[in-house]
Amino acid sequence: MHHRRRHIATILKKRSRMFPVLGVLGARQVGKSTFLMKQWRQEMHAVYLTFDKREIVLRAKRSPEQFLLSESQQEKKHLIIDEAHKVPHIFDSIKALIDENRKMGAYTLSGSIEFSSKSGVRESLAGRIGITRLYPMTLRELNNEEFAAPWTKFNFKSYPSLLSPSSVETWLERGGMPIFCCFNDKEERIASINSWLEAICYRDLKQLEGAEYDPELAVNLLRTIAHKSDSPISLLSLSELGATRASIKKHLLALEALFLIYELPSLENPAGLSMYKIFDAGVINALLGGNETIYSRHACLLSLVTNEIYAQHEYAGKLKPKLFYYRTRGGAEIDLVIKTDHKIIGVNCTTNIDISPYNLRGMKSFLSNYPTAKGYIVAPVQTPYSIEKNITVVPWNHIG
Repeated sequence: MHHRRRHIATILKKRSRMFPVLGVLGARQVGKSTFLMKQWRQEMHAVYLTFDKREIVLRAKRSPEQFLLSESQQEKKHLIIDEAHKVPHIFDSIKALIDENRKMGAYTLSGSIEFSSKSGVRESLAGRIGITRLYPMTLRELNNEEFAAPWTKFNFKSYPSLLSPSSVETWLERGGMPIFCCFNDKEERIASINSWLEAICYRDLKQLEGAEYDPELAVNLLRTIAHKSDSPISLLSLSELGATRASIKKHLLALEALFLIYELPSLENPAGLSMYKIFDAGVINALLGGNETIYSRHACLLSLVTNEIYAQHEYAGKLKPKLFYYRTRGGAEIDLVIKTDHKIIGVNCTTNIDISPYNLRGMKSFLSNYPTAKGYIVAPVQTPYSIEKNITVVPWNHIG
């Protein structure tokens, strides 16, 4: 796959005028290094280096402030440091330098782990760093189209993608991870993704501070979540994996810190059981063995929609929306509820063209309990249309 321009660049450029330090976070292989080396370095006329190289790490540890001044040509050049969390004390040195000379847009730091105490990174850059998340490629990025954010305004008629609804099928299976979605060979793609996940669990968990982590348990949790992503999960039910509830909770938090899963609380009972979702459709497909079933296609579609929602808000500079699932005791359910400061939106994802009254039960239950809300059905249709006053059907190719 040739290089795709990433839509994160516009919001980063804006934040480079507001913060001395920019943070670009995201899962391993989501495209951070390629973006920083090819697109962002050119945009900022910057110097790029990575802490994946041992020689550079040793220099940074030996004399961090001198290292920063030398590489940035005495702070004349924007300095990009990839995988910055691997040398945590570099953050303190950057703080000292920018406090002496508060220059906007002086550094970009990337990481495959949340910049927090969990990764050993101190809060030294609080108020000095603008954090932006890089997500798996959106449909528009995959198709080399200009940025649009219909999920921020819920306007799906004005921004149709050039993709056809049927061509979205490809990305349901392959996902948006640059290194994997270019694999035409299905078996090779599945094997590569599973090997990559194991490598993350066996390598990157060691970078998290605190108690010991069990890489095998982390891998098994990912597989379990992939198979149960349409059901709330209790920690007790996961004890079959041979770990205590406390250990399972700790590992779930670690997988979130590595950007591999999302937690969705219940809208009706936020203190109740949560659902967990894998962050990318191609990764779900691989964890499910590439099997084409109604369940797997729905799980992949839901992951793709979730990625579009989060990425569009992020790249548009909007607050990250809160996502929930909706399920009543009577059995009514919908896939997602989006809550912003001003709106509450219900979303159902379907792989069927025909929307039957039976398929609308959950949405109607939701709308009856939240009269000011609106509902959207994401389906493989050709054009948007309204079913009822507050229910709109959105084509797959209009979500991005």
